[in-house]
Amino acid sequence: MAHCSWTTTNQWHRAYREFTTHLTAIKDNPRALQKLISEQTDRRLGHRFETLLTYWFNSSERYDIICQNLQVQDTNRTLGEFDFIVKDKQTKQTQHWEVACKFYLGIGDTNNIENWHGPMLKDRLAIKYERMQSRQSRLSKQVAAKKMLAEMNTHIDQHICLMKGRLFYPISQQQPQKPSLISPDHQHGWWARPSQFTNQFQHQALRWRFLNKQQWLSTQLFDANDTFYSAEELANIFSTDSDRRPTCIAGFNIDGITTEEVSRGFLVPKDWAEHLNLTDNMNT
Repeated sequence: MAHCSWTTTNQWHRAYREFTTHLTAIKDNPRALQKLISEQTDRRLGHRFETLLTYWFNSSERYDIICQNLQVQDTNRTLGEFDFIVKDKQTKQTQHWEVACKFYLGIGDTNNIENWHGPMLKDRLAIKYERMQSRQSRLSKQVAAKKMLAEMNTHIDQHICLMKGRLFYPISQQQPQKPSLISPDHQHGWWARPSQFTNQFQHQALRWRFLNKQQWLSTQLFDANDTFYSAEELANIFSTDSDRRPTCIAGFNIDGITTEEVSRGFLVPKDWAEHLNLTDNMNT
Protein backbone atom coordinates (compact mmCIF):
# COMPACT_ATOMS: atom_id res chain seq x y z
CA MET A 1 0.00 0.00 0.00
CA ALA A 2 1.32 3.45 -0.89
CA HIS A 3 2.22 5.58 2.11
CA CYS A 4 0.40 8.61 0.71
CA SER A 5 -2.72 9.13 -1.38
CA TRP A 6 -2.46 11.35 -4.44
CA THR A 7 -5.47 13.53 -5.17
CA THR A 8 -7.39 12.59 -8.29
CA THR A 9 -8.95 14.49 -11.17
CA ASN A 10 -12.42 13.43 -10.07
CA GLN A 11 -11.81 14.82 -6.60
CA TRP A 12 -10.84 18.22 -8.01
CA HIS A 13 -13.76 18.29 -10.45
CA ARG A 14 -16.07 17.71 -7.51
CA ALA A 15 -14.26 20.31 -5.39
CA TYR A 16 -14.60 22.83 -8.22
CA ARG A 17 -18.32 22.23 -8.54
CA GLU A 18 -18.77 22.65 -4.80
CA PHE A 19 -16.75 25.88 -4.86
CA THR A 20 -18.48 27.48 -7.86
CA THR A 21 -20.78 29.69 -5.80
CA HIS A 22 -17.84 30.93 -3.76
CA LEU A 23 -15.84 31.67 -6.92
CA THR A 24 -18.69 33.83 -8.16
CA ALA A 25 -18.64 35.71 -4.87
CA ILE A 26 -14.88 36.26 -5.21
CA LYS A 27 -15.42 37.92 -8.59
CA ASP A 28 -17.90 40.32 -6.99
CA ASN A 29 -15.78 40.96 -3.91
CA PRO A 30 -12.14 39.79 -4.15
CA ARG A 31 -10.83 41.87 -1.22
CA ALA A 32 -10.33 38.98 1.22
CA LEU A 33 -8.34 36.94 -1.29
CA GLN A 34 -6.37 39.98 -2.44
CA LYS A 35 -5.49 40.79 1.16
CA LEU A 36 -4.26 37.26 1.80
CA ILE A 37 -2.07 37.35 -1.33
CA SER A 38 -0.73 40.83 -0.55
CA GLU A 39 0.39 39.64 2.89
CA GLN A 40 2.55 36.95 1.31
CA THR A 41 6.17 37.99 1.69
CA ASP A 42 7.73 35.04 -0.14
CA ARG A 43 7.14 35.64 -3.86
CA ARG A 44 8.02 32.14 -5.01
CA LEU A 45 5.27 30.37 -6.93
CA GLY A 46 5.16 27.45 -4.53
CA HIS A 47 4.27 29.79 -1.68
CA ARG A 48 1.70 31.62 -3.79
CA PHE A 49 0.13 28.25 -4.54
CA GLU A 50 0.06 27.42 -0.82
CA THR A 51 -1.61 30.79 -0.15
CA LEU A 52 -4.37 29.96 -2.62
CA LEU A 53 -4.82 26.55 -1.00
CA THR A 54 -5.02 28.25 2.40
CA TYR A 55 -7.88 30.36 1.10
CA TRP A 56 -9.62 27.29 -0.32
CA PHE A 57 -9.26 25.32 2.93
CA ASN A 58 -10.50 28.27 5.01
CA SER A 59 -13.46 28.84 2.67
CA SER A 60 -14.41 25.18 2.49
CA GLU A 61 -17.12 23.71 4.68
CA ARG A 62 -15.29 20.41 4.62
CA TYR A 63 -11.83 21.29 6.01
CA ASP A 64 -10.36 23.01 9.03
CA ILE A 65 -6.68 23.93 9.04
CA ILE A 66 -4.99 22.74 12.23
CA CYS A 67 -1.61 24.17 11.27
CA GLN A 68 0.50 24.94 8.21
CA ASN A 69 4.18 25.36 7.41
CA LEU A 70 4.96 23.68 10.72
CA GLN A 71 8.70 23.04 10.99
CA VAL A 72 10.05 19.98 12.74
CA GLN A 73 13.34 20.57 14.55
CA ASP A 74 15.81 18.00 15.86
CA THR A 75 18.46 19.62 18.05
CA ASN A 76 20.04 22.20 15.73
CA ARG A 77 18.64 21.09 12.39
CA THR A 78 15.33 21.19 10.59
CA LEU A 79 14.05 17.76 9.60
CA GLY A 80 11.25 19.03 7.44
CA GLU A 81 8.00 20.96 7.39
CA PHE A 82 4.35 19.98 7.37
CA ASP A 83 2.77 21.97 4.53
CA PHE A 84 -0.73 21.53 5.96
CA ILE A 85 -2.33 19.52 8.71
CA VAL A 86 -6.09 19.67 8.28
CA LYS A 87 -9.21 18.10 9.70
CA ASP A 88 -11.48 16.52 7.10
CA LYS A 89 -14.89 16.97 8.72
CA GLN A 90 -16.51 14.65 6.17
CA THR A 91 -14.31 11.63 6.88
CA LYS A 92 -13.36 12.65 10.45
CA GLN A 93 -9.72 12.12 9.47
CA THR A 94 -6.74 14.32 10.36
CA GLN A 95 -4.70 14.69 7.19
CA HIS A 96 -1.15 15.74 6.43
CA TRP A 97 -1.08 17.44 3.02
CA GLU A 98 2.18 17.81 1.10
CA VAL A 99 1.69 20.15 -1.86
CA ALA A 100 3.74 21.43 -4.78
CA CYS A 101 3.24 23.51 -7.92
CA LYS A 102 5.76 22.71 -10.65
CA PHE A 103 6.44 23.46 -14.31
CA TYR A 104 8.45 20.93 -16.30
CA LEU A 105 9.68 20.66 -19.89
CA GLY A 106 9.88 17.23 -21.48
CA ILE A 107 13.05 16.29 -23.38
CA GLY A 108 13.56 13.14 -25.44
CA ASP A 109 11.18 10.31 -24.54
CA THR A 110 8.43 12.19 -22.72
CA ASN A 111 6.79 8.93 -21.63
CA ASN A 112 9.72 8.61 -19.24
CA ILE A 113 9.20 10.52 -16.01
CA GLU A 114 13.00 10.94 -15.77
CA ASN A 115 13.01 13.21 -18.83
CA TRP A 116 11.01 16.09 -17.36
CA HIS A 117 13.14 19.03 -16.26
CA GLY A 118 12.50 22.44 -14.76
CA PRO A 119 13.13 25.41 -17.10
CA MET A 120 16.49 26.11 -15.43
CA LEU A 121 17.35 22.36 -15.42
CA LYS A 122 17.83 22.40 -11.65
CA ASP A 123 15.07 19.98 -10.75
CA ARG A 124 13.20 17.05 -12.27
CA LEU A 125 9.69 15.68 -12.02
CA ALA A 126 10.95 12.20 -11.10
CA ILE A 127 12.96 13.52 -8.17
CA LYS A 128 10.15 15.72 -6.85
CA TYR A 129 7.60 12.93 -7.16
CA GLU A 130 9.82 10.48 -5.31
CA ARG A 131 10.66 13.03 -2.62
CA MET A 132 7.00 13.77 -1.94
CA GLN A 133 6.01 10.10 -2.10
CA SER A 134 8.80 8.62 -0.01
CA ARG A 135 10.20 11.36 2.21
CA GLN A 136 8.11 14.50 2.67
CA SER A 137 4.87 12.61 3.29
CA ARG A 138 6.64 10.45 5.88
CA LEU A 139 7.68 13.33 8.10
CA SER A 140 5.26 12.29 10.84
CA LYS A 141 7.25 9.05 11.24
CA GLN A 142 10.26 10.97 12.57
CA VAL A 143 10.77 10.78 16.33
CA ALA A 144 10.89 14.57 16.69
CA ALA A 145 7.70 14.92 14.65
CA LYS A 146 5.91 12.28 16.72
CA LYS A 147 6.85 14.18 19.88
CA MET A 148 5.63 17.49 18.45
CA LEU A 149 2.33 16.01 17.27
CA ALA A 150 1.79 14.33 20.65
CA GLU A 151 2.28 17.68 22.39
CA MET A 152 -0.35 19.12 20.02
CA ASN A 153 -2.65 16.17 20.83
CA THR A 154 -2.75 15.46 17.10
CA HIS A 155 -2.59 12.12 15.33
CA ILE A 156 -2.15 11.93 11.55
CA ASP A 157 -4.65 9.50 10.04
CA GLN A 158 -3.98 10.07 6.36
CA HIS A 159 -1.22 11.46 4.14
CA ILE A 160 -2.26 13.39 1.01
CA CYS A 161 0.05 14.45 -1.83
CA LEU A 162 -0.92 17.13 -4.33
CA MET A 163 1.20 18.34 -7.25
CA LYS A 164 -0.22 20.91 -9.66
CA GLY A 165 1.38 22.91 -12.45
CA ARG A 166 1.88 22.37 -16.16
CA LEU A 167 3.90 20.15 -18.51
CA PHE A 168 5.44 21.55 -21.69
CA TYR A 169 6.04 19.17 -24.60
CA PRO A 170 8.48 19.66 -27.50
CA ILE A 171 6.73 21.73 -30.14
CA SER A 172 7.66 19.09 -32.72
CA GLN A 173 5.67 16.41 -30.85
CA GLN A 174 2.31 16.04 -32.59
CA GLN A 175 0.63 13.97 -29.88
CA PRO A 176 1.83 14.60 -26.29
CA GLN A 177 3.27 11.43 -24.79
CA LYS A 178 2.90 11.71 -21.04
CA PRO A 179 4.29 9.62 -18.16
CA SER A 180 1.76 7.09 -16.91
CA LEU A 181 1.35 8.74 -13.51
CA ILE A 182 0.16 12.04 -15.04
CA SER A 183 -3.55 12.82 -15.24
CA PRO A 184 -4.90 12.53 -18.81
CA ASP A 185 -6.43 16.02 -18.64
CA HIS A 186 -3.42 17.79 -17.14
CA GLN A 187 -2.59 21.34 -18.16
CA HIS A 188 0.06 21.42 -20.84
CA GLY A 189 1.82 23.59 -23.38
CA TRP A 190 4.86 23.41 -25.64
CA TRP A 191 8.50 24.49 -25.62
CA ALA A 192 10.59 25.61 -28.58
CA ARG A 193 13.78 27.26 -29.67
CA PRO A 194 13.28 30.64 -31.43
CA SER A 195 13.46 29.30 -34.98
CA GLN A 196 11.10 26.42 -34.15
CA PHE A 197 8.69 28.92 -32.65
CA THR A 198 8.67 31.22 -35.68
CA ASN A 199 8.37 28.28 -38.09
CA GLN A 200 5.29 27.11 -36.20
CA PHE A 201 3.52 30.44 -35.73
CA GLN A 202 4.80 32.97 -38.27
CA HIS A 203 1.80 32.50 -40.57
CA GLN A 204 -0.77 32.64 -37.78
CA ALA A 205 -2.49 35.84 -36.65
CA LEU A 206 -1.71 35.30 -32.98
CA ARG A 207 -0.16 38.10 -30.93
CA TRP A 208 2.24 37.20 -28.16
CA ARG A 209 3.39 38.57 -24.84
CA PHE A 210 5.92 37.62 -22.21
CA LEU A 211 4.59 36.36 -18.87
CA ASN A 212 6.11 37.11 -15.51
CA LYS A 213 6.30 34.26 -13.05
CA GLN A 214 3.24 35.35 -11.09
CA GLN A 215 1.21 34.86 -14.28
CA TRP A 216 2.23 31.24 -14.80
CA LEU A 217 -0.47 29.83 -12.54
CA SER A 218 -3.58 30.96 -14.37
CA THR A 219 -5.01 31.41 -17.85
CA GLN A 220 -4.28 34.96 -19.01
CA LEU A 221 -6.79 37.37 -20.51
CA PHE A 222 -6.20 39.82 -23.33
CA ASP A 223 -5.51 43.34 -22.06
CA ALA A 224 -5.12 46.10 -24.65
CA ASN A 225 -2.74 47.89 -22.28
CA ASP A 226 -0.19 45.07 -22.52
CA THR A 227 2.55 44.99 -25.13
CA PHE A 228 2.07 42.36 -27.83
CA TYR A 229 4.33 41.07 -30.59
CA SER A 230 4.14 38.97 -33.69
CA ALA A 231 5.89 35.61 -33.46
CA GLU A 232 8.90 36.92 -35.40
CA GLU A 233 9.15 40.09 -33.29
CA LEU A 234 9.00 38.17 -30.04
CA ALA A 235 11.58 35.62 -31.17
CA ASN A 236 13.95 38.43 -32.21
CA ILE A 237 13.59 40.17 -28.86
CA PHE A 238 14.24 36.92 -27.05
CA SER A 239 17.26 36.02 -29.22
CA THR A 240 18.95 39.41 -28.74
CA ASP A 241 18.51 39.42 -24.95
CA SER A 242 21.95 39.16 -23.35
CA ASP A 243 20.47 37.25 -20.41
CA ARG A 244 18.51 34.64 -22.34
CA ARG A 245 16.71 32.18 -20.10
CA PRO A 246 13.72 29.93 -20.72
CA THR A 247 10.78 32.34 -20.86
CA CYS A 248 7.08 31.64 -20.57
CA ILE A 249 4.86 33.27 -23.21
CA ALA A 250 1.19 33.32 -24.15
CA GLY A 251 -0.51 33.80 -27.51
CA PHE A 252 -3.81 35.58 -28.09
CA ASN A 253 -6.21 35.69 -30.99
CA ILE A 254 -7.04 39.37 -30.57
CA ASP A 255 -9.62 39.32 -33.36
CA GLY A 256 -11.46 36.33 -31.94
CA ILE A 257 -14.45 35.97 -29.67
CA THR A 258 -12.56 34.73 -26.62
CA THR A 259 -10.34 37.03 -24.57
CA GLU A 260 -8.43 34.08 -23.10
CA GLU A 261 -4.99 33.01 -24.27
CA VAL A 262 -5.08 30.31 -26.93
CA SER A 263 -1.50 29.06 -26.69
CA ARG A 264 1.04 28.75 -23.85
CA GLY A 265 4.68 27.84 -24.21
CA PHE A 266 8.30 28.31 -23.25
CA LEU A 267 10.91 29.86 -25.48
CA VAL A 268 14.35 28.42 -24.71
CA PRO A 269 17.84 29.44 -25.86
CA LYS A 270 19.35 27.76 -28.89
CA ASP A 271 21.71 25.63 -26.78
CA TRP A 272 19.29 24.90 -23.94
CA ALA A 273 19.61 21.38 -22.50
CA GLU A 274 22.13 20.24 -25.13
CA HIS A 275 24.54 19.07 -22.42
CA LEU A 276 21.93 16.54 -21.26
CA ASN A 277 22.70 14.45 -24.37
CA LEU A 278 19.11 13.34 -24.87
CA THR A 279 17.78 12.18 -28.22
CA ASP A 280 15.04 14.68 -28.99
CA ASN A 281 14.62 16.94 -31.98
CA MET A 282 17.30 19.42 -30.94
CA ASN A 283 17.51 21.12 -34.33
CA THR A 284 17.40 24.90 -34.50
